[in-house]
Amino acid sequence: TKLKKNVACIRVEQATKDREMKRVVAKLHEQGSKVEALEWFREQQNRRFEDIERNHIEVVAENKRLKEKVRGFEGEQSMKVKEMKRVEDKNQELSTTVEKLESELRNHKVEFQSLLEMVQILSQLQKK
Repeated sequence: TKLKKNVACIRVEQATKDREMKRVVAKLHEQGSKVEALEWFREQQNRRFEDIERNHIEVVAENKRLKEKVRGFEGEQSMKVKEMKRVEDKNQELSTTVEKLESELRNHKVEFQSLLEMVQILSQLQKK
């Protein structure tokens, strides 16, 4: 009977160890599934980071292209402003010339009017 008790105890211990082993195996399987899920998540994150890096490179290149385009527009704008200033200066110069010519024309008109009056007076004097 002592042997039967020992065998029974061993069987109980073995059953307990088997249950514990099954629990550990189940826990290990669960942990393995979690590891697989984390690895999948890591791969997804890595792909996202790669996409972000690729997009960043594209944005930097586009930004550089746009900056060059802006510099070109600024250069054109600067040239247009200089041309506009030159045209304004020329316009001012022409306005001054026109004013001088108008003044001369008024003077000539006055002189012509005086001469015309003098001719009329002389013409009247000759008739007498």
